[in-house]
Amino acid sequence: MNLNFYGLPDDLISGLTELGSQLHFKMDEKGIPVKIEHTSENLIEVSLENNQGTIKYHDKVHFFRGLGLFLQSVEKQSSFKIVEEPQFTTIGAMFDCSRNAVLKPGTVKSFMRYMALMGFNMMMLYTEDTYTLESDPYFGYMRGRYTESELKEIDDYGHSFGIEVIPCIQTLAHLSSYLRWSHTESIQDTSDVLLVRNTETYDFIEKMIAASTHPFRTDRIHIGMDEAHGLGRGNFLDRIGKKDRFTLMTEHLEKVKMITDKLKLKPMVWSDMYFRVWSESNAYYDLDIQVPKEVLQDIPEGVQLVYWDYYNESEDFYSNFIRMHVDFGSKPVFAGGIWTWHGPTIHHEKTFITTNAALNACKKEGVQEVFATLWGDDGAESNYYYGLLGLQLFAEHGYSNKVDQEKLKNRFEFCTGGRYEAFWAIGKMDMHPAADWHKLIPDSPTKYLLWQDPLLGLFDKQIQNLDFNKHYQTIHQELKPYLDKESTWDALYEFAATLCFVLSIKSEIGLKIVERYSNNMKGELEETSEKELQLLHDGISKLRDLHRSQWMDHNKPFGWEILDIRYGGLLARIETTRQRIRDYLSGRIDGIDELEVERLYYEPGLKKGVGKEVKYTRIASPNVF
Repeated sequence: MNLNFYGLPDDLISGLTELGSQLHFKMDEKGIPVKIEHTSENLIEVSLENNQGTIKYHDKVHFFRGLGLFLQSVEKQSSFKIVEEPQFTTIGAMFDCSRNAVLKPGTVKSFMRYMALMGFNMMMLYTEDTYTLESDPYFGYMRGRYTESELKEIDDYGHSFGIEVIPCIQTLAHLSSYLRWSHTESIQDTSDVLLVRNTETYDFIEKMIAASTHPFRTDRIHIGMDEAHGLGRGNFLDRIGKKDRFTLMTEHLEKVKMITDKLKLKPMVWSDMYFRVWSESNAYYDLDIQVPKEVLQDIPEGVQLVYWDYYNESEDFYSNFIRMHVDFGSKPVFAGGIWTWHGPTIHHEKTFITTNAALNACKKEGVQEVFATLWGDDGAESNYYYGLLGLQLFAEHGYSNKVDQEKLKNRFEFCTGGRYEAFWAIGKMDMHPAADWHKLIPDSPTKYLLWQDPLLGLFDKQIQNLDFNKHYQTIHQELKPYLDKESTWDALYEFAATLCFVLSIKSEIGLKIVERYSNNMKGELEETSEKELQLLHDGISKLRDLHRSQWMDHNKPFGWEILDIRYGGLLARIETTRQRIRDYLSGRIDGIDELEVERLYYEPGLKKGVGKEVKYTRIASPNVF
């Protein structure tokens, strides 16, 4: 399609050029004339009448969302008018680049193009130690850290679309990858928490803040400080003694705020620690928390609190918790979640339920800044591109008071080139009929069924008689129509389909082995060993190849070794399982000790239902790693 833009400001040309090939349009004087108007009104308006197009926009990124709306509509209609009113001043996305997938700059740019079409105006890359600290080569050593030039390149690219890139780091906890090195002992409280009331600590923090902000235009920074459960309980306790955690938290924030003031920066922090210390159960989402009004005055002014919540499903809960944050002095920034951290796939249902409730509440309570988080807990097994559907949901909330499901579907398919039904099917793997996804932390069978040991079967009792084989076969059939068609997302569809194939065998292979061994079904046991386990071995080898290819395409190579070890360990255990069966069938051993042990429920209190476990080290073996 050819378009003839006029009234086009120079600051839009770079971003427009970047989107040309992706959206299959060219700027041509003979194309459809499209008038570009910057308006003081906070709205987006696109129209076409008598072969004359118009795109009106307020903020820079609004133009790119408007461009997408125009191109999407002009394909099907000869005349139209669309008006959207932005619901938030900031709508962003944060990508975890610390556990362990450090996105390549090219991948970050790819996400920025999709985000611009959707209408996002902010991005964070969560970097604990995956940026460069020139004064210490061990900071981010072998972790795929970003160079200053890479971050500047990312910032420049985001600027071309009107996307503000805000550094997102840690200045208290979540620093175990760096604190592992012996020369950091003087700044350690615990293995992942910095030592407060310590001059060396604040010298180090100033270096981190200066290094992480230098590549960026923005004067904003997210300084973290969440989940500092060990604050004051390690070396601090030994050296100084027991102190009130709220006092320590406030003192620490004051000192870090002095650093950000010195560097002329505007900080924000995760809010959970300010709530946990007043909860009798140390819980974040505790509506019974009573924070004394006198202590609210001690929190430094000029620090934004970020209320993160990826779990609750009630709109009223979000409204109440937002109001509790307001008691601290201002409306919070809200951070929701796109469930990429629960294993090798994604959980769309949980994402949609929580996001709809949260963002509806944000609109009602007047929260002006929101962003979606895509975390990579426990090895970043999932592919963040699966999260595009969740990002589209955030975007549609950002430009309408009430999300229209059909518009969401059409916008997703236009902005990404993906098939809505295929992405949704991929997100159903953890949605077995017996699974509970309404709990704060939903059941996670896909992860534990992939990595559990075939001979020890820690989860076998938990899933007995639940037909998991059939569950994964059904999703595989749903994905089949998308496998042979050329698509931008071929690799994602193939990986998901292969994962379903693997789990259609592996999910219940342990149960089958135990049954045939216990009933002295030697012929059938040999068939399981020589045919089914070989088929499983081949399937896992293919899955590993597909996973590795995606990782190397999208991420820096550092961190893949963790998944290589997991896949390699699983393949080795399948080989050992086969050998143990062969030894038994040949008479070399009288029995298979591992199969003689009675299978127990993984969750003793949960004798019905699927259960959850999201840590590989607790899935692969009950023995000590």
